[in-house]
Amino acid sequence: MQHSLQFGYYPDELDFTSGAITISTLAGLNETVSDIEQLETLDNGWVYPSLKRSQDFLSREITLKPYPSRIFPLPKTHEVLHQSPDCTGHLNFHVWALSFFLGIRLTTEEAGFLDTTPIKPGKLTDFVLLGSGINNVAILAEDFWVKYRAEPENAKRWVAAVHALFLAQNPQLLQFEKFIYLYTAIDACFALAKATNPSRQKPSHAERINWLCQSLGMETPTWATTQSDGKSIVADIRNLTLHEALFMNEPLGFAIHRAGNLTLEMQALICRFLVALLGSNDQKYIASPTNTRQRHGLQL
Repeated sequence: MQHSLQFGYYPDELDFTSGAITISTLAGLNETVSDIEQLETLDNGWVYPSLKRSQDFLSREITLKPYPSRIFPLPKTHEVLHQSPDCTGHLNFHVWALSFFLGIRLTTEEAGFLDTTPIKPGKLTDFVLLGSGINNVAILAEDFWVKYRAEPENAKRWVAAVHALFLAQNPQLLQFEKFIYLYTAIDACFALAKATNPSRQKPSHAERINWLCQSLGMETPTWATTQSDGKSIVADIRNLTLHEALFMNEPLGFAIHRAGNLTLEMQALICRFLVALLGSNDQKYIASPTNTRQRHGLQL
């Protein structure tokens, strides 16, 4: 039996049918976009939770206090309909896939945003969909869901990696916070790759990114290359950060990684992992360099 869910926030019309999936735009989109663009908590394209207003009883002076909640809602703008979904999670997985490939956080939850979110697409990934790519997102997501229907944790791992990637791009985060989110996203990708491609190999943390890159046909970044002593730069940073509260050999927040742009490259690598793990075979994008701010075309 068909089932539908509303989701948002997406500022453009989006209407298509692909297989059992139909995405449609809700009425009143222009008015909704206008309201969002006038929010007082909108800053440089990112919207934040509303501030708490407090009024002094005697002076009647109004002051703004810290956010009453880090979790906040945005209006629903679109609807996803599936002709015969397995469960609500099935529909949610399609929304997460759309969210990733459109580069903007989308949610079916009543209040599904944490700390901040961009209001324009393409902010959270380094690619642009080419051709009829948006239609093929639904096909990829549906094929993945059906293939691993008996192992629902695989879809959850993919979603968890997307969520951590998005959280890492909060403009207010310090570098060590970004690093932790991004490394957890990589770990989720590794867990998914191991679950869907079982082997007797048990790579150490220092070997995991190299193993992922080799498995998915990518060049391993220098910061993730396993060295002769069995270590890697990024795994060493991770170990000190998570086990000793030291980032770049200083207490958290007192130092940054200055060689290149580590967190930017980690973001780009995670994007490629997620595209490949969902089932795309666009090797041109998957194998493209990660040490650049260039946006790449992605053909699904």
